[in-house]
Amino acid sequence: MGRSDSRSRLPRSDSRAPRAASRSRSDSRRGNSRRGRSRSRDKKYKKLPDDFADRRFYGTMRMVNKGSGFGFISCAETRAEFGRDVFVDLNRLPASCDREGDKVSFKLVVGRKGYAEATSVERG
Repeated sequence: MGRSDSRSRLPRSDSRAPRAASRSRSDSRRGNSRRGRSRSRDKKYKKLPDDFADRRFYGTMRMVNKGSGFGFISCAETRAEFGRDVFVDLNRLPASCDREGDKVSFKLVVGRKGYAEATSVERG
């Protein structure tokens, strides 16, 4: 014989109700960090605009990741056109320009992903 329980059994209708879409932790981080900006607005290039070809630009090393071998150069002029900092492979940097805050001059090329990359980097 079954035990009678003082608690009444309620129908479990809540388990069958449609749930709101849950967001994983990484999704919520990604969404909050961009504040609604979409990377799809970033334009990819097959070639540089004519006024950006064969010119030197001046900027500051914004981020350097020595472990992965890359960094980013902050430059107001290139950011106005491309909407992002310029990627640089650390192998293209002179030995004395591998710290954040270093002033550099550089030329631009279109990288394999279609975004601007720095080349011919010199201490600026």
